Amino acid sequence: MKEKEIGFRGKLYLKKMPEEGEFKRVHAVLVIDDGRILLRYKNGEARTTGGRIEVGDRSLEETLRRELREEINCEIDRCEYLGYLEAELSDIGEREVEYWARMVARVSRIGEPKADSDRENNWIYGRVLAPPEVAKEELTKAMPMGDTDKLVDYALKVAREKEYFTELPSNEYETLNVEAHD
Repeated sequence: MKEKEIGFRGKLYLKKMPEEGEFKRVHAVLVIDDGRILLRYKNGEARTTGGRIEVGDRSLEETLRRELREEINCEIDRCEYLGYLEAELSDIGEREVEYWARMVARVSRIGEPKADSDRENNWIYGRVLAPPEVAKEELTKAMPMGDTDKLVDYALKVAREKEYFTELPSNEYETLNVEAHD
């Protein structure tokens, strides 16, 4: 059976847990000390980083840490649960709802670019550090599901409250590496 395609329908719920069902994926808005957001680029579009919860993952944080190492070779030192996205997935004639956890995390280390171990063709995701307004604009273009502006604004609010930022704010847009694959 082929992989299901993500539909354009989804609803973001902040400060809540799903009443039924369990999380299938976890993604995070990644911030660094100076308030910028680390974006992952896939097929030329900005994305949050994260992925499927696998058997053996003991928590959302553990899944997120694994996915960050695999996809963009970075580590976090703190993270907070923000809410969830109710995502409607579709396949030919079928519809399925999944719950995706949404988090904010502070990046403590960004390593050298490396290929995602779960992707073929030596796929290396692009990585960019962007000021919040630029990050919101880029994410909104690529992720039409779930009110991206609201998610990023809330992530930044929680990050400020939890004192994730320790440096002066930066408005510098910095490309760490471009996307590459065979």
